[in-house]
Amino acid sequence: MSLASFFQILPPKLPYSCKSVPIETLLMPEKITLLWYKKNPSDVAPKVGDRVKTGQDLAEDGKGPFVSTATGRIEEISDFQGPEGHGYVSVVISQNKRDSFDLALTPIEDFSEVDPVDLRAAVNRAGFTALSSISNDPSTWPSVNTLIVSALDLDPHSVVNQQIFRDHVDLVEDSIDLLARTTGASSCVIAVPDNLSDIAGSISTGIANIVIVPPIYPKGLPDILAKEYGKGFLIKRNENQVVTGNTLVISIEHAIAMLGCLKTGKPLTDKTITFSAGKGGEMKNFRVRIGMPVAEILKKADVEPPERGKLILNGLMNGYACFSGDQPITESTDSIHVQAPSEVFYFQDNACINCGKCNAICPVDLEVNFLGRFSQYGMFDKCRNLGAENCIECGLCAYVCPAHRPLVQLISHAKHVIRTEALEDVSMEEALAKIEMEDFHPTIKLFETKQEEKNTTK
Repeated sequence: MSLASFFQILPPKLPYSCKSVPIETLLMPEKITLLWYKKNPSDVAPKVGDRVKTGQDLAEDGKGPFVSTATGRIEEISDFQGPEGHGYVSVVISQNKRDSFDLALTPIEDFSEVDPVDLRAAVNRAGFTALSSISNDPSTWPSVNTLIVSALDLDPHSVVNQQIFRDHVDLVEDSIDLLARTTGASSCVIAVPDNLSDIAGSISTGIANIVIVPPIYPKGLPDILAKEYGKGFLIKRNENQVVTGNTLVISIEHAIAMLGCLKTGKPLTDKTITFSAGKGGEMKNFRVRIGMPVAEILKKADVEPPERGKLILNGLMNGYACFSGDQPITESTDSIHVQAPSEVFYFQDNACINCGKCNAICPVDLEVNFLGRFSQYGMFDKCRNLGAENCIECGLCAYVCPAHRPLVQLISHAKHVIRTEALEDVSMEEALAKIEMEDFHPTIKLFETKQEEKNTTK
């Protein structure tokens, strides 16, 4: 952090890590757990005791794909509550030592000869959600003005995309060509952090332009990339299945993985994550099987979380606390960070002091101070009028708040109520009542007094 920021003359700057961290592949665990978002056990076609292959679609007809990342026997199918409060169906598979691949996917040698609809179907069938999250039907695809393939990471404590860009820069051009044809993008951009500009200079860009991005958080978040280097708005599909936006952002990790999967005819089975423990702890990059429990990774890293420490997934700024080692790695998991008890930050149930720091630092120009208060007191109509749904949950507002208010969680709660109201066509009061009855893990713990905090952290 700069001296000017220390004296609060300028907002703080959070640089991304620029370290080169080699990727180590971890052995497969005995069991993996696959999560399927907002589905029920009845949506899974195989039953407990059935044997499945790697790459097999586990979904009932028309409800998938839901791709197995392992070969073995299904041990359990049940509901699962994620640490961020979302509901999933969980499938536990006892693995064989070797993969036996499902033959539904066939290798593609020349992408230029394949129709874009078939390419999108192949990407979805391989287990990627980057495209299916926008449209489940490959034949129904929105107009994409700009495609951005990003070599930036989502959090300052993650170095996954940077390392993959270093290791596989020779595959970037082919990945761009594949995605340009698959998405039908009018223009393509490769976003590269400033510290990797020399490597970027070796790329034969072809149809893409290279943009050098300052390695300062939150420059690597998809919404910010779309705003500054695309055509303004990230393509998203809301709860009512309406697609908006004009810019698609895909990580370099997923872009290169898509290229490999389609060329070999094999599914997405692995995910690279950054692991770190403690303030200033050494970063490690692990390539793990999707579905591997977090507890297994901690065991491989020879790290035991302290009793009153915290286990954080997907970054210190916009990640979330993990309450169980049973939580598995998913396609979207980027990092695991273990905090010591002395490093754990506790939000306070303090009143807003109207300093305006949250408003000044918000990268999407929201009136954060009002949004936090309106959400706290259940005034969700006003949250909607102030554009709560435009919050990208970067965490900067909470980072600078001198009152230690849980601003991100308050706004996230407001967004959840607003989405529930729109999706289920109920009043705001009914939406709030429905959410309050849900069984979800708490994401924050408020302390009303300093003494309570001291007593809890002893």
